[in-house]
Amino acid sequence: MLNLYLRWFESEPVDALLPAKGADVMADLAALGAFHAPRRTRRVQCKDCGRQQARHVYEAGEHRLLPCMECGGQVESQGPPFESVQLHRDWLPETLSRQMAGDRAKPTVLLAQRVWNLASIDTPRGVVSVVLLRCGWQVDYAEVVNALRKILAPRLIILTTSRMHHDALGKPGWSVVPLIGVAKLETNGLWLEREALIERQIRADPSSRNPQPNSNAGSEKPLWFEMGPDNAWLRVRHRQLSLRGKQRAFVASIARAHERGRAHHRLSDAVTDANYDRDIRSLQQICTRREFRDFIGVADGFVWIRDDVD
Repeated sequence: MLNLYLRWFESEPVDALLPAKGADVMADLAALGAFHAPRRTRRVQCKDCGRQQARHVYEAGEHRLLPCMECGGQVESQGPPFESVQLHRDWLPETLSRQMAGDRAKPTVLLAQRVWNLASIDTPRGVVSVVLLRCGWQVDYAEVVNALRKILAPRLIILTTSRMHHDALGKPGWSVVPLIGVAKLETNGLWLEREALIERQIRADPSSRNPQPNSNAGSEKPLWFEMGPDNAWLRVRHRQLSLRGKQRAFVASIARAHERGRAHHRLSDAVTDANYDRDIRSLQQICTRREFRDFIGVADGFVWIRDDVD
């Protein structure tokens, strides 16, 4: 569903009309606010330049009062009227902005119909600004880069509507993340997987891979956590998590990865080190206590010890 919507979102021109019954998911997307309300439409052709176009009309014959958008000439109808919709271009950036920064958050337009500054989010490696880039075949990436440089932030996540991205976006501190990999669009709404987004940023930006110390910057190992004797507990800041059985080896495996300077550790490797069954795929199978997930982050097949524990 998200793939189909993003194809429409990238389409040109930005005010293109789409048949109101063009796809099975159209009604669901309209209910979410992704499209404007359907309107009566006619296909017309200019008598002078021959251009064919779809035009919104209200009454029979009204299309004759609308000049050609190309040359201003007189038009004539082509076929019966039908209903069409226009994409609500602000729906996607506004929804993403609220998901990241709260219900009152609004995106800032950096480049009209192309780039939006969505929000600044807290990550285990510091504050990161997140923008949305509407891709397509008619993108001037020099303009895009100039717009992005207006954001005075050391790190930037560029959410793109395409899986492919231009080399011009490969700047230090800039992480390009395809939206399709960190979001889901279903009949009940758009959902951004925040942990997956943060993990993608950590993996894409080499400067984010080394853990940052909190209070023991002078030590030989600048870690933000402490493991107890026999790995009986994990302490982050002022909170402590007791560990039982194989949980100790599981968390210790992650801790050793951090000690080697890695920002994350494969979930499968930690499961193997702790001698769990191979079919374990979630933290819920490791520990059912909710507080366990306050200390251990997981996304995209990777785990880490969180340093944003309150």
